[in-house]
Amino acid sequence: MVRLGKFKEAVYIKATHYPKNRLAIIYGDKQITWKELNSLINKMANALKNLGIKKGDKVAFLFYNSPQFIITNIGIQELGAIPVPMNFRYVASEMEFLLNNSDSIAFIFDDDALLEIQKIHDRIPNVKYLIHDGPNTPIGMLNYSKFIQEAKDKEIKVDIDIHDIAVIIYTGGTTGRPKGVMLTYENILSNEEMALAFLSRLLPPVDELDEPVYAKNELQRRLLEYTESLTGIPEVFFENPERENKVIVIETPSEIGPSLAEMTYTIREGKLKHFFGKPPEGKYHGLVHMELASRLREYANISTLSYSRRGKVKLMFKMIRLMMQKKIRVSGEKEVVKALKKAMRNRPEHEEIEKNTMVPPLFHLASYAVFLISWMFRGSTVVFLTSKKFDPIELLEMIEQQKLKTLFLVPTMWKRVLDALETSGSEYDLSSLSIGLSGAAVLQGKYKKKILQYFPNAVIVDAFGQSETAPVTTMKVDGDVDNVQDRCVGTLLEGLEMKVVDENNNPVPDGEIGEICYRGASVMKGYYKDPDKTAQTIDDDGYLHSGDLGYVKNGQFFVVERMKECINTGGEKVFPIEVEEVLIEHPKIDQVCVIGIPDEEWGETVRAVVILKEGKAMTQEEVIQFVEGKIASYKKPRSVVFTQEFPISPVGKVLRSKIREQFGK
Repeated sequence: MVRLGKFKEAVYIKATHYPKNRLAIIYGDKQITWKELNSLINKMANALKNLGIKKGDKVAFLFYNSPQFIITNIGIQELGAIPVPMNFRYVASEMEFLLNNSDSIAFIFDDDALLEIQKIHDRIPNVKYLIHDGPNTPIGMLNYSKFIQEAKDKEIKVDIDIHDIAVIIYTGGTTGRPKGVMLTYENILSNEEMALAFLSRLLPPVDELDEPVYAKNELQRRLLEYTESLTGIPEVFFENPERENKVIVIETPSEIGPSLAEMTYTIREGKLKHFFGKPPEGKYHGLVHMELASRLREYANISTLSYSRRGKVKLMFKMIRLMMQKKIRVSGEKEVVKALKKAMRNRPEHEEIEKNTMVPPLFHLASYAVFLISWMFRGSTVVFLTSKKFDPIELLEMIEQQKLKTLFLVPTMWKRVLDALETSGSEYDLSSLSIGLSGAAVLQGKYKKKILQYFPNAVIVDAFGQSETAPVTTMKVDGDVDNVQDRCVGTLLEGLEMKVVDENNNPVPDGEIGEICYRGASVMKGYYKDPDKTAQTIDDDGYLHSGDLGYVKNGQFFVVERMKECINTGGEKVFPIEVEEVLIEHPKIDQVCVIGIPDEEWGETVRAVVILKEGKAMTQEEVIQFVEGKIASYKKPRSVVFTQEFPISPVGKVLRSKIREQFGK
């Protein structure tokens, strides 16, 4: 049987079952409904097909966070081709490497990249088609708008296996040339399922179903808001008096074990509520019980919808669609399938739609997988910033105006938002935000506490991992200022295994620092065209060596530093973050980066590179004196350099290697 691309299928379902005017994207004054988005994606897919692009071909593209990014990416996947997102800060030589290394046969790009691509036009022989989004498209190139407009709005069906490559994400290249991380549909979708399973376990247990108060703490109440749209079961389904007090249970076959799908839904306090787990059989009169048919795999090779080798758990909207197709067994109410289908299509036009935003660049997997995929599954509205450079004031105004519910920022962006709140002199209504997501780096405890203070109804969901793990490996939720822990990245997601090893790949005891390694369904397929590097990174037992140093304590994981950033001074190891966490507490210091510099006697010595707050002044001696008695003497900076700014990556990470190059001599 032929099927749409995995991510395109999510858009197709939303376009089919939502009211025609339900918004998918807001971009400045531009608004795109799910139906319009589905049409634009079809046109992109057909336009590419007209060029001869087919399943397995690579198509690179460069866009800011915009509708073009989404339309291009999903259009490529509808064909079964492989998208290769490119960093929009790349210069000509970097573009040349990625286009040649990825074997891309087409490159679709924003007007800002035109001058750079023209410099290498003759050095990218495999790229047959250049598709330019902007005015005055040069001769020999295709114009993006015309390219789409002239194509058919027709669904393209292609056979896609769960193990096919969904995307190639190129790493930052901080240690040599960027590496193309090959991620399959299973890698990305299993990771999404793992993350949602983690959040579902924080909801009230099903044992509390009949208790008068739903949710015993504020954390559960806030998480309820985040998970309300997971199932796609609209509240109008319960408007029929005959279903008013019904309880819906969705579960997987018993041999699979507990999963995200083992959840219970009902109306409490006038709203649809979620409980983790399922009630005992026969306890509730009129129970609607939906269970995957025992021979579901025989229906249309449906196993390809599975998200992980360990769980094979389907997300809710797929379960509802299968139920409508009578491929899910339903008991307890004869007309439930018909009623659900009608409810999906009769959602009120005025229905309040959840609005979210993603600020880190979509070419980085922290946005691509953690946020973009969640948006498609949940059917919410994404609101993009229009500025090409991050502006915290623009973001704060957007949160207030659009009543954003979920916000994803990397730690450096969170810090800039907090700085703006402290210095702008303006007050913003930030009460709509319920989830503050952070990822791509460790968010320091002091900033988490400030976020919880400034965003009164939000909890912080801290996701840690890397591109090679699609990308999340551990998660932590903070909703109480008093319980924030520094450097703690939470607990391991279900479906993953982790070990912490020494230099000889031997496991170390709890509490001892070592390299963190992962194994599971979300670990990458490998690096594109680099089997040697793949073999160096994934060992014979299937564990991916992350390069992160950390330790385990009471089941919680703590990250210390990247292995390559560890400073060796006189035989003692110094982790830069230890020194940085002390120095950042100084009221005059705005940012600090600690590096090691060569030294004949000690091998390396510690140097602090410091950015002061505006209008402040310090001497080297003041900086060094500040750490006295706070850390061991061998960890103290021996030298200090003051600067005005740090080099940062597009995703907002401070590039320590670049700082070392500039200030490490």
